[in-house]
Amino acid sequence: MIVSLISSALGMVGGLLPDIFTEFRVSRDHRREIERLDRQAELKVRLLAHQTDANLAEIEGNVFVEEMKAFRAQMSQIYRSQAPVGIGWVDAWNACLRPFACTLIVLMFAAISMTYAFGMYFDRPHLADVSQIIWAGLVGDAIQAVLGYLFGYRSTVKVRELVQR
Repeated sequence: MIVSLISSALGMVGGLLPDIFTEFRVSRDHRREIERLDRQAELKVRLLAHQTDANLAEIEGNVFVEEMKAFRAQMSQIYRSQAPVGIGWVDAWNACLRPFACTLIVLMFAAISMTYAFGMYFDRPHLADVSQIIWAGLVGDAIQAVLGYLFGYRSTVKVRELVQR
């Protein structure tokens, strides 16, 4: 009887072994397929990220180009507006205004700088504070704006004259 039980059990196991091996093979193939799909999905995500970065860089480049075109158009309009008007006293006033303003601002800068240096050297803090009041406020900002404009205008006029030659 034991032999028949063992032979029956081995027969059932023998009948199930191909199905068990098939199940192991199918599950292993399924895991490999899932891993492959995960890798493909990861690669697609990376590819999309790189494509998105490239598209953003292209868009930023196009925006920069458009900004430069707008800036160039604005500067061209400024150049055209700075041309002499043909009225003698207006052209003379415009010719004298920039050097006079620049000289006045440079003299103010020198005076304030000397006052500051004198106050620091001879231990007079109230004189040193004068320069802080002038340069830290709106007056200092206005002076810097005027100097920046004058120097910038002067350099662009020189470049334009060299280009026209």
